[in-house]
Amino acid sequence: MAAGKEASASASLRSLARRALDGRGVGLCFPPPLEIRYRQDEAPDRARHQRVIVRAALLLYAAIGLAINLTVVAHPAWPLIILQLVGVPALVVLLVHRFFRADTPDAAREAALFVCCLAAVLCALLPVYARPTPVTTEDLVLAALPLNFVLMFIRLRFRAAAALLILSLSAYVLMVFLRPDIAGTAKAFPIVFMLIICLPPLVGIHALERASRRLYLHGLLQRLDYERIAAENATLANLTLTDALTGVANRRRLDQALQSFCAATEPHGALLLLDIDGFKAFNDRHGHLAGDACLRDVARRLAGAVDRHDLLARFGGEEFAVLLPEATLAEAVAVAERLRLAVAPQGMTATGPAAGVTVSIGVAEARGPITSARFVEQADSALYVAKRSGRNCVRSAEFEQAA
Repeated sequence: MAAGKEASASASLRSLARRALDGRGVGLCFPPPLEIRYRQDEAPDRARHQRVIVRAALLLYAAIGLAINLTVVAHPAWPLIILQLVGVPALVVLLVHRFFRADTPDAAREAALFVCCLAAVLCALLPVYARPTPVTTEDLVLAALPLNFVLMFIRLRFRAAAALLILSLSAYVLMVFLRPDIAGTAKAFPIVFMLIICLPPLVGIHALERASRRLYLHGLLQRLDYERIAAENATLANLTLTDALTGVANRRRLDQALQSFCAATEPHGALLLLDIDGFKAFNDRHGHLAGDACLRDVARRLAGAVDRHDLLARFGGEEFAVLLPEATLAEAVAVAERLRLAVAPQGMTATGPAAGVTVSIGVAEARGPITSARFVEQADSALYVAKRSGRNCVRSAEFEQAA
């Protein structure tokens, strides 16, 4: 059932990805299931990339800001400059340490990145806004450059970049109009200048994100195709190792397990062989369809009584086998008794196609080097003793030797 759900989800993602690739819109958001997968797949690389880019941009931002204030700005407001060049980097370092990790939720990391960029832009406006001397055109141009720097160097998503431009431009316009020393006719120039230098990077961010998303879709479709082929191959491999009638492992799977078990330097475990008592008579009395239903019912009861790490297989006809790695003879006999009771419960009324059916079980233990053929032969000999002992019982290879 879980495999079916995974296959259905994979097919749904494949369909959504193909439709997204065929679309010609300018939108940068996938349908919810595809968007979630995109964010999850992108998160590790994006977090790593952001850490590197933000740290490099932080050093460049501080160096350029310091150089400009030392060489270009006539009368720097150093308290505000220090806030811009020291306070903002400190905030950025703190946010990078806290949020720029692969295990951080995508929304939290993107919000932290946005706060870093907005702080860098707004703090660049403070020295101009608070300058006691008249503001020059040079001051206004320099105040617009950090936004251009952020849009060009920091890998914001388009929606965040557009929001940053709107907020920064609003703050810039407010600063321009709050400065009484800027003439009415001169107010338009810095605003238009800011738009001219910041809109091209925003368009580039949109084009880059759209191209990145389309590349991701091509890669996702390729991965989904590989996963589908791998799942189909696994299904086919499972079919070759599963008994079609009962759904348990088949003889081929048992032989592989026995060969692997016996190939160990010091194999230690047990093998059970089970035979349904009087199955030929059951078939003759009830018909072959009822016999098939009986085999399925017995297999179901046996599967419910074995441990998960033990291998239950159909040995052939009405015979089953159970391989018990690491089990001692006493433990194997106890398991065999549990299986016998699972098929024919004592003191209970059995229901289902196998009602009234019993099994005989032979147990063999391996305590050292042994071939798979010899291992099966010992279990088969013990099963023969169980049949001669009246059926519906458990016998071990030791019982056969004592008999």
